[in-house]
Amino acid sequence: MSRRLLAAVAAAALTCGISACTEGQESARTDPPADVVADAPSDGGGESPVSDGGGDAEGADAADGSTSAAADLPAPDPADFPGMDENTEDGSEQAFRYYWATILWGLSSGSVSPSGELQTKNCEECVLWSHKITAQRDAGQYWSEVEVDDQILEGDLDESQVSVVNYLFLVPAHEEPVQQGSDRENVSERVYSAAGKMVWVDGRWKVDEMALETANHGEG
Repeated sequence: MSRRLLAAVAAAALTCGISACTEGQESARTDPPADVVADAPSDGGGESPVSDGGGDAEGADAADGSTSAAADLPAPDPADFPGMDENTEDGSEQAFRYYWATILWGLSSGSVSPSGELQTKNCEECVLWSHKITAQRDAGQYWSEVEVDDQILEGDLDESQVSVVNYLFLVPAHEEPVQQGSDRENVSERVYSAAGKMVWVDGRWKVDEMALETANHGEG
C-alpha cells in the first residue's frame, strides 16, 4: 500500500471517528518540521537509520528551564500491549499502538529507543518523527508527559502477512516546543489518526509505512 493510500485511510478514519470523540475541530495534516526533514538522512538500506546519538537525555536542561523527565518517565511497558509479539491481526494492532506509545514517550524523554527498533528502513515518516525527537533533545527541548486516550484500533491482515492498522487516539493538552529553539508552550488536546502498514519481520511486527492526520480543538 502506497503512502498516499495510507494518508487517505488516515484521513477517512479521522473523518469517521472524530465525531465520536470531539466536536469543533479544525482538521490539519501533521508533518514534522522542515528543519527536521532537511536533516533526515537517506536510509541507504539495512535497518532503520535511527540512533540515540550516543548520548543520554537524562538530566538535560530544556530551553525553558525545565529538565528532561527521562529519569522519571518509565518507557512504555510491553506487557501493556498484550499479543504484540504474535503474528496475528490483534498482534499487529497492539504493535502499532506500542510504536506510538514509544514515540510520544520519546518526545518527553528524548529517546528514540525502542521506537527506532520498531520500524523498517522503508518508513520515511517514522524516520522523520525519530529525527524530530533527537533534534528537540539536542536543543534541550521536551514535551511534558502525556497519556493517550485510545478511541479506535482496527487492523486488516492479508494473506501476505501485511496488516494495515488504523489507530485513532486523543493526546491531551500538554506543553511542547512549537518551534525549534523556542520555549515550551501550551498545546490544546489533539485527535491523532494514524494509518500504518505493518510487516512481520524477524519474529516481530514493524512499521513499514505510515501516514498521520490530526484535528485540533477549536476554542469554546
